[in-house]
Amino acid sequence: MAGLADLSGGRGRHRRSLLSREVNGLMGVVRRVAVVATCVPVLVLAGCGDDESAGEPVELPSLSPSAASLPSMSESVEVEDLPADEVEPEEFVRAWVDAYNHAALTGDASRIRALSLDACVTCTGFAEAYEGAYSAGGGVTIDDGALPAEVSALSNATEAGGFTRVEASLKFNAGKSSEGDAEPTAYPASEDDWVFYLVLVDGQWRVSDVGV
Repeated sequence: MAGLADLSGGRGRHRRSLLSREVNGLMGVVRRVAVVATCVPVLVLAGCGDDESAGEPVELPSLSPSAASLPSMSESVEVEDLPADEVEPEEFVRAWVDAYNHAALTGDASRIRALSLDACVTCTGFAEAYEGAYSAGGGVTIDDGALPAEVSALSNATEAGGFTRVEASLKFNAGKSSEGDAEPTAYPASEDDWVFYLVLVDGQWRVSDVGV
């Protein structure tokens, strides 16, 4: 397995599948597709009546509807939970890059796993690398508070060999990585092109492989 600095620096240059190779690149932050409902207070205005009604108390309607009728502020739908016909392949790839960024910055790789097949060696390699680094006291910091990886461009999805293929041009920002008690290792900014292979599983997109 490549070192954490190599992963964070995005130094992989190969263009073919990594199903049988080591993982050696960097990627993604948590971009979520959220559906948030907002509850707006109701304003009740009382007008001026005639002399007979002046001074009489005005009964206001209740502003506390039942909990069942209020939208939940925590309701959200992730792209991996949506049918494929509601998520463009390019959008799914952006979500994967977001998930990778989140893993690189926090050690939480749960969304990489949620967006990927278990058989995706590259995806599992990324997840295990960052989970292991953070659990051992290491981690990644990016200069100037930037994201580890940013999507510069995405190709239109194409069909090839039973996969939906999306090419992503990525910019990897400079930063530092550390493993355990070792001194942080600085790495420079770089650019690279990665190829994502998507498949349908029960009508939903999943990343089957990433060529880096």
